[in-house]
Amino acid sequence: MAHVFSQEIQDFLSRRIAEAEKGKESAGASGDISLQSYYDGKLLELHNFRHYLTDNIDLKTHKYY
Repeated sequence: MAHVFSQEIQDFLSRRIAEAEKGKESAGASGDISLQSYYDGKLLELHNFRHYLTDNIDLKTHKYY
């Protein structure tokens, strides 16, 4: 069962990362530095969480993203 949950969590993270990257692009295009910084922090947090899951929780025999 853990495999299914890991896959769902990684899919959730992938969607959130894509949304944050899109938001960062639009903030950069409009010149909003504070919003761009917000998305930088959000991306850092999501990537750190993904890194933690990959190192400590996910099965080593599967690639989830």
